[in-house]
Amino acid sequence: MLASFDCLCLHSCWLVNFNVSNWFHKTARKSAWLTVVATIACSWLRAEDAMRYLYNAPESGLDKRYLYHWTILKTALEKTVPKYGLYMMQPSESMSERRQTYELKNVTGKLTVMYLGTTPEMEKDLLPVRIPVDKNLGGYGVFLIRKENQKRFDAVNSLEDLRKFKYGLELGWIDVDILRSNQFQVVTASCYDCLFEMVENKRSDLAFRGVIEVIDEYEQRKEALPALTIETNLVLYYPMPMYFWFSKTDEGKRLAARAEEGMRAMIEDGTYDRIFGEYQDYKIDRLKLKERRIFRINNPFLGPETPFADKRLWFTPETYKQNN
Repeated sequence: MLASFDCLCLHSCWLVNFNVSNWFHKTARKSAWLTVVATIACSWLRAEDAMRYLYNAPESGLDKRYLYHWTILKTALEKTVPKYGLYMMQPSESMSERRQTYELKNVTGKLTVMYLGTTPEMEKDLLPVRIPVDKNLGGYGVFLIRKENQKRFDAVNSLEDLRKFKYGLELGWIDVDILRSNQFQVVTASCYDCLFEMVENKRSDLAFRGVIEVIDEYEQRKEALPALTIETNLVLYYPMPMYFWFSKTDEGKRLAARAEEGMRAMIEDGTYDRIFGEYQDYKIDRLKLKERRIFRINNPFLGPETPFADKRLWFTPETYKQNN
């Protein structure tokens, strides 16, 4: 599995290296020059021809939340090389969700693609590829809690019971407004890692986390924060399609069109489901998602553009069949 997606236009670089090597062996003996020439050629190709996908860097060294999502994008771009040519995927600096939105809207060049949920304002200002990247698996929320509180959660029988808890979320996340609009108590953290420390320090009753991320987050922190555990019985669900977003410039439209073509090709040939299963099936199993009690609330920020009609794009525990 790739830990970084820097400089992924490798096929063309290998081709240049091979062709330059055949020619240069006839005129020089020192292999070091071959490397220099190939490097210059590759750099020229990247700078002049590659479509640049600059994305938000992880928030900390423990932040592995988006490996799946960028793998989806990378695969989509690979599938469209014959039509669109070279591409580059490269992390920018780490930014809050609000800043990412600002950078894309104002076309600063610091980001060219963003992965985020939708709001009416974003639909107005930015260009989404309306394919929920994680099939809305992240809309199924589970809780990181203090071990001592499991019995309190065992007693939950209604949404009103769930509203008695204080939900920890990071400041600026779209989920904060969704939960508050449904009369839930939210405590905001100033940083990603602070979210987990708030539970440990009893500032919040739980860190509200998606199925796609909670296991890795728990495993990475269980020694440093030994009081924490994953709650065993409950899911709080709302539809929260997370899209790839682009600027509404000509180049942004071109970047978005390529990503969408590749993603739809992946859906048709089964690649999308295969990658989803490779990254997500073990999480669905370990959390026993099909056995949990699911409580549902509304997302008031979804518009009529949301692609609910295409059932291929949405995960549901009742109907999901895992890859063999």
